[in-house]
Amino acid sequence: MSNVNEQWAQILEKLKREIPSESYNTWVHTLVPSSLENSKLTLLSPFNFTQLMLQKYNDVIAKTISETVGEIVNFEILYDKDIEEQYKKEQRKKEKQADITNKYDGLKQMQSDCNLNTKYQFDNFIVGEYNKLAYGAAYNVAQGNTKFNPLYIYGGSGLGKTHLMQAIGNYVMLKSKKKVKYITLNDFVNDLIENLFKEEKDSFKKNSNKKDSYKDGVDTNKRMTKFRQKYQNVDVLLIDDIQFIEGKDRTKKEFFNVFEALYQAGKQIVITSDRLPEEIEGIEDRLKTRFEWGLMADIGIPDIETRMKILQQLSEKDNIKLKLDVIELLATVYKNNIRELEGAFNKVCAYCACYGEKPTMEIVKRAIGYNEKSKAINGKIILEETAKFFGLKREDICGKSRSAPIAYARKAAIYVIKELTGESLQSIGNLLGGRKHSTISILYDDIKEDIQYDKKLSDEINTIFNIINQI
Repeated sequence: MSNVNEQWAQILEKLKREIPSESYNTWVHTLVPSSLENSKLTLLSPFNFTQLMLQKYNDVIAKTISETVGEIVNFEILYDKDIEEQYKKEQRKKEKQADITNKYDGLKQMQSDCNLNTKYQFDNFIVGEYNKLAYGAAYNVAQGNTKFNPLYIYGGSGLGKTHLMQAIGNYVMLKSKKKVKYITLNDFVNDLIENLFKEEKDSFKKNSNKKDSYKDGVDTNKRMTKFRQKYQNVDVLLIDDIQFIEGKDRTKKEFFNVFEALYQAGKQIVITSDRLPEEIEGIEDRLKTRFEWGLMADIGIPDIETRMKILQQLSEKDNIKLKLDVIELLATVYKNNIRELEGAFNKVCAYCACYGEKPTMEIVKRAIGYNEKSKAINGKIILEETAKFFGLKREDICGKSRSAPIAYARKAAIYVIKELTGESLQSIGNLLGGRKHSTISILYDDIKEDIQYDKKLSDEINTIFNIINQI
């Protein structure tokens, strides 16, 4: 029988070129060889009318069979119920697979339309003590728990806020038919500006009287109506980096309207920020209060065990074998945030690929430019040395005094810590007596500008750098 199947496969290849594709695919390709006896080939079909439908191709089929077998062979086509059942089973399987593929493609398209990145999932998010509350709240929201509305996730840059937010979106898209929209605050601002510009342009073209159609957040212009509907007609709104709303009065009003409409309709809102609502400069009380209605969950800096888990996950995903001591080294050096840790891992991978090396301890140190001295330098040591340089104590810089000499030394310490260790501004704030991220940000920006024009300050900073580097 195997010989018959092999010969039939050859016959099919030839008939494919001789018979039109529609007839071939429907009637010929579905034939199953049963036997070849006494110069007669018996073929079984899942359809009753195959013999009739192929009648005009009888000569072509007979000639092709005879040439392939090497002798004159007749053929007959018989309907077979078992073959019909097998055919139907295969068709159902194909339809099911096509349905799965279409759903997957549809989901991918929906995720793309909603600005979601499929790599952000709950299963590849490493949970530790520093983010347990935020993770639990995000997972609850994704499952439809409306108690945490809005969910306000805050923490420093690169700690996983966007990952959690988009994981919510991807989970909801996969498990329900709800409409999700992810957007950054800057994208929201750009969209608003574009629509306001088009509104002005349309108004100018019509030579209409230019009156301010915006009053108390209401605008009769069609473009602005569509703008608002785009954000209000969703089930889950994910808005990233809300802190950039500072100083944008029109944006605050528009976002307030969107927030109100969604909240009143029972729709879920998820917000991320690098600070608490009260620390966002110039935010209105009505907006701040609404941010605090649901749950505010912070994400801190991951501990060394969590950082090591993240590196292990990355190495397994990219099939890169890192020894435990190498993982511990990277987790010790890169401790400020996850993004920094991933960047170091990618740097090691690129270095090894470029030079054809294995990620040994020596190679990894070379890849990241590690030296033993840098291991000893940390924020506490810098604080001690800076205070000593200005004739102060560490407690003075970390205290509440705003006297000019102490404030001056405090700014210098912030700058040196940031430049030498790369610590996040929130971490530096914690180091300096629990000061707010926004306060540290302002002081850091001030000294960065002052150092360009104040030679005395510049010289003092360089002297502190030299002291630290000699430790």
